[in-house]
Amino acid sequence: MISLFGLIMALGIIVDDAIVVAEDSLAHHEQGEPALQAAEGGAHRMLGPVTASSLTTIAAFLPLMLIGGEIGNILFAIPLVIIAVIIASLIESFTILPGHLRHALHGVKRAQPGSVRYRLEHAIDHLRHHQFRKLVRWVLAHRAITLAATLGMMIFVVGLLAGGRLGFVFFPSPESTKVNADAIFVAGTPSEVSGKYLEHLYQALLETEQELEPGIINTAVVNFNQTSRQAGANFAGINVELVEPDQRETRNAEFIRVWQEKAGMVPGLDTLTMAAPRMGPPGSDVDVRLMGAEPAQLKQASLDLQAVLSQIPGISDIRDDLPYGRDQLVYELTPQGEALGLTYVSLGRQLSDAFSGRLVQIFTDEEDEIEVRVQYPLADQSTLSSINRMQILTPSGQRVALSSVATWKTQRGFDIMRHVDGQLAVTVVGEVDKNVNNANRILATLKETTLAELESKYGLRYSVEGQSARQAETLGDMKVGLLIGLSMIYIVLAWVFASYGWPLVVMMGIPFGLVGAIMGHWWMGLDMTILSLFGFFGLSGIVVNDSIILVSFYKRLRESGLGVNEALEEAAVQRVRAVILTSLTTIAGLTPLLFETSLQAQFLIPMATAIAFGLMFSTFLILLVIPAMLSLYENAYERITKKPSIAVMNT
Repeated sequence: MISLFGLIMALGIIVDDAIVVAEDSLAHHEQGEPALQAAEGGAHRMLGPVTASSLTTIAAFLPLMLIGGEIGNILFAIPLVIIAVIIASLIESFTILPGHLRHALHGVKRAQPGSVRYRLEHAIDHLRHHQFRKLVRWVLAHRAITLAATLGMMIFVVGLLAGGRLGFVFFPSPESTKVNADAIFVAGTPSEVSGKYLEHLYQALLETEQELEPGIINTAVVNFNQTSRQAGANFAGINVELVEPDQRETRNAEFIRVWQEKAGMVPGLDTLTMAAPRMGPPGSDVDVRLMGAEPAQLKQASLDLQAVLSQIPGISDIRDDLPYGRDQLVYELTPQGEALGLTYVSLGRQLSDAFSGRLVQIFTDEEDEIEVRVQYPLADQSTLSSINRMQILTPSGQRVALSSVATWKTQRGFDIMRHVDGQLAVTVVGEVDKNVNNANRILATLKETTLAELESKYGLRYSVEGQSARQAETLGDMKVGLLIGLSMIYIVLAWVFASYGWPLVVMMGIPFGLVGAIMGHWWMGLDMTILSLFGFFGLSGIVVNDSIILVSFYKRLRESGLGVNEALEEAAVQRVRAVILTSLTTIAGLTPLLFETSLQAQFLIPMATAIAFGLMFSTFLILLVIPAMLSLYENAYERITKKPSIAVMNT
C-alpha cells in the first residue's frame, strides 16, 4: 500500500520534466523553427535545468531513506519509489521524448481564427502578456511590500503551530477491525467469580451490537484464564472482530464507550481495559516509565499519575504493568534475634526449608533419580498457626521460638515486577482519541506539572517512552536528513547557476513555500503528521525545481544584455506557462487522494495535502516572490561590487 501511495505521489511529478522540454520546443516551433530543430533544441536547452531540477527533487527525498526505526521501515518505500520514477522520467525526457516531439510538432497547426482553441490561446496570451506582466512589474517596483506580505503569511502559519490551532500527531493509525476487552481480577479471586463476570461481559457485547448497529460483529472469541496480554487464573477477556470500517457507521471509540458502560465493574475486578490494536509503529500515545524508588512508592506514584490521566478528556485504556498480587507476610528481626546472631538471609533460608523443603538425599531407583526433601506436612503449610509454633535454630545451635526473634506484618504484594536496565520500573500507558485531544500537548503538560511533582514527592525518575520516544528518534533523524538535503540542493544550484549567492536566494523560497502546506492542513481540518513532514521535504525539492527553470531563463536574458528588472520580468512572463503546467499536473495527480473517503487511506492524506496546497501557494511564490528577492540581491550585489553579478558568473 505504501509503495502504491508513493507511485500516486509521483504521478504528477513524473511528467514535469517532459512538460518543460515539450513547452520549450513548442515555443520555438511557434516562432518558426522546423519540428526537428525545435525538438532537438528544446532537449539541448533544457538538459541542464531539467537535470538539475530532478537532482534537487532527489536530494529532497533521498534523506528520508536514512530514517531509522519502525517509521523508517514503514515509509522507506515512498522516497524509493519517487526517486526511481524521477530517474526514469529524466531518461525518457531526453532519449524518447524528442523523437515523439519531432513527429508531434509536424501535426501542430496554427489555430483558426474564431475556433475554441484560438480564443483560448488568445485569452491565455493576453493574460500572460498584459495582466500578469503588469503584476510582475508592480511586484518588482514594490519589492518590500511583496516580501513583507509573504513574511506576514509565514508569521501567521507559525502562529497556528505555536498557538495550538494546528496539532501534531506522530503517526495516525487507520481504524482497526479488532477490539480487545481484558478483565484482570485481584489475585486469589475464585474462577467462579471471573467466569460469571465473563458471561456478563459477553452479554454486554451483544447488547452493544444491538443498540449501535446490528451485524457489526463478525466474530467474538471468549478467553477464560487469559487476556490478549497475560494468562492466569485471575484473567479473562474477549477478542472481537468487527466488519471493515468502511462498511459500518459506528467507530471503534463509540463502540468501546458503550460496551464499557454496559459492562460496569464488580467486586474483585481490578482493571477492565478495552482497546483496539494499533496499526503502524508499536507503542501507546501516553507511555511514561517511572523508576528509581521502592515498589510501593512506584505503585503509589503510578496510581497518582493514573488518577490525573483519568481526568483528562480523550484518554482511555489507562493502566500500568505493576499489578497487585496476593497479600504478603513480611518479617523483621527483633533485637533478641540479632543478638543471637541471626540474619535475614539465615532466617529466610530456614523458613524456605520448612515450607518449600530442604534437599537431604538423592538416590536412584533403577533408571529414576529420587530426591528426598524434609518439610512441614501439607496440613501445617496451609495454616498461619504453624509460624507461631515454629522453632528456629541459632548459629550456636540453640533452638528458640520464631515469635521471639522476628515480628510480622502483612502488606499487599505484587503479581509481577519488571526491571529495565537492571532497575525496578513501572510503566503507565494510555490511548488518546485524536478527535478529542492531542498526545503531544498532554505529555508537555504532564512534564511541567504532574511528573515534576512525582519526582520531588517520591524521589523517582521518569522517562517518556512509546510513540513519543519514537517521535523524538524519527525527528532527530529528519533533522540530520534536512541538513543533508539542503546541502545537496545548494551544491546542485551552485553548479547550475555558477554562483554562490543565487542558490541562497532561491532556497530562501523553501520556508515560504511551506506556508501553503501548513495552511492547507488548517483549511482541511487536519493535524500535521510524520507524513506531512515527508511532504515538506518533497515540496522543498519541487519548489526549487520550478525556480531553476525561471532563474536559468533569467540568466540567459542577462547574458543577452537586458537589465535586472527587465530580465526578471521577461523570464517570469515567458516561464509562467511551464511553471503553472508543472504545478497543475502535480496537483491534479494528488487531488483524488485529497478527497479519498476510505478510512484506510486517511493517514496518507496529510502528505498529499502538504504537496498539493504547498504547490498552489509556491506557484505564485516562484513567479512573484523569487523575482523580487533576486532583484534585491542583484541590486545589492551591484552596489557592493560596482559590477553586474552576471559578469562574475561568466568568468
